[in-house]
Amino acid sequence: MKMKQSEEYHTIKYAVIAAALIVSASAQADWQKESMYGGQYNTMNTCSGQFPSYWQDPKFSDMWPGQVMSNVPTQVYSGPVFQLSDMYPNEPVNDAKAQTWRDKRFDALFDEKTDAKKKYKLALEYSQAVMDYILAGNTQRAEMEDFNVCENKVRPWFHMPFQTYDPMSGREFTHGLTREAPVTFSVQDGTGTDQSTMWAVGIYNATAAYTLGQVWQNGTAKVPQSNITFDEGAVIGKPLFNTSTVTQLPILTNMPSWNANISDPDFCACVSAKGPKEECTLHEEAKQCPRSYAQWDDVKLLQFDFAVKDSRAPDTSWVYGTFVADGLRKAKEKNPWRRMSLLGVMWGNDTPAQGHYAINYPESPRENGFKEAVIIWDTVDELNKYAGSGLTRAPGHLGCNERLNGPADNSNSSCMSCHGTASVPDDEFTTPPLISQFSGDQTHQCVSPLISNTQQGMDRAGDSAEVLNNVAFLTVDQTYFTNVGAGQPFNMMVPNEQGQIVNLMQETDAPKYADSTDKQWRSLDYSLQMSIALTQWMQYQANKNVEPEQQVHKKEIRRNIE
Repeated sequence: MKMKQSEEYHTIKYAVIAAALIVSASAQADWQKESMYGGQYNTMNTCSGQFPSYWQDPKFSDMWPGQVMSNVPTQVYSGPVFQLSDMYPNEPVNDAKAQTWRDKRFDALFDEKTDAKKKYKLALEYSQAVMDYILAGNTQRAEMEDFNVCENKVRPWFHMPFQTYDPMSGREFTHGLTREAPVTFSVQDGTGTDQSTMWAVGIYNATAAYTLGQVWQNGTAKVPQSNITFDEGAVIGKPLFNTSTVTQLPILTNMPSWNANISDPDFCACVSAKGPKEECTLHEEAKQCPRSYAQWDDVKLLQFDFAVKDSRAPDTSWVYGTFVADGLRKAKEKNPWRRMSLLGVMWGNDTPAQGHYAINYPESPRENGFKEAVIIWDTVDELNKYAGSGLTRAPGHLGCNERLNGPADNSNSSCMSCHGTASVPDDEFTTPPLISQFSGDQTHQCVSPLISNTQQGMDRAGDSAEVLNNVAFLTVDQTYFTNVGAGQPFNMMVPNEQGQIVNLMQETDAPKYADSTDKQWRSLDYSLQMSIALTQWMQYQANKNVEPEQQVHKKEIRRNIE
């Protein structure tokens, strides 16, 4: 694509990005025809329709034959209808000069010798630069819904395909939100504990989307047969919305809210006609958990997560950050998407030293800090002003021993502890549990053993735990809070208390990859969204030869994912 030498830098940069977003000869002609310069990279819609945009998308009706249809617009609906942005680049995209957090002055953030005060300041600036990058062109646009990324005029953004097959958690049709884990907050409004649901949508910049395009091509998936990695400068953003009221969670006051086609806010479940221990069929799930955009209140922005591929982060090459709703203190902010405050940023798990439990390592992190994270304690305190008596269910509960985790996340884990497990599903749709507590046959993580019996203990949420398969609590902490290298497999082979190497999952043949006898998981480089999307894709392929009334989505993962 020819450009005059006198064109300004931004013009050239976005022309390069536009040129990279080519999926076919006809698409190339469209890009060249519709490209615009002078600060706007293009006017072309990046939503091509090669994958379903949402669960029960009528363009892909063969995927849900005979289901109860509750996730499609009605004739009186006049709101937004989500489109999946899926015209992925077929060449690497480097947006470095627009990513101000890559400046050398932020090198000190990752240096253990940097003093706490400077790290605190750098963490705030780094995270705000990432958030500015994500919000640009996605909010407060004339006659365009916020985060309709198909026609962003600043830079292209994309979605993960195939989070659509599961009736219980699949994308809804208004904004592409998927249902995540139920969240129970300890609140002060007199209702005691508030059970609510989270709904979220992830977006990927062009650098990250290039990697998506290596897997998702022409309406199908090329399941990775080896480890994958994202390129430097890959950025993922994810707003998470909650079904609580402002009375229950006052921090939600003045926050962005969306009318969404959600299922019961109390996280409806499904009971199979074959019995409570059997998986529901897709038909049963669609019937027992119908969606509605009118029956329940709007969902409200509670949390906004980001992930950045940054090679300065020792061991992991990833930086994770979390912003949270701060609608009361920031009510005067004109843009409601800026009524958020940073909760923290992390680039490692502060892996417990030998002989130490994650639940109390490092010692006194509020006073002494972390080596691989910065927590903004003022934000923690603001969240907890509205909490009831349940400390680990308070909105500012954080993760294991105060590691970074948001209000929507599990108090026994951390952002990077969960995401480090991201793996290609094996031939039985199995992946490592995101959190050891999510498995019924693993020793749990973040546990303090009892004084009287070290084979039993209690985790941070106050739940009882026991040593299973002779794998000690210390060993599980070392496994789940290790710093997994970018694109490196998550290791589930660990020593038991007799010194034997065993599979933590108690499945000696997992993973089962038909094309390999290697017992290592194939890494998806911290992308849990990729993991669950591939699981759904593989389930769909397996169900094609099954009668619609008997189709089941096995081994579902409805956790907090990016």
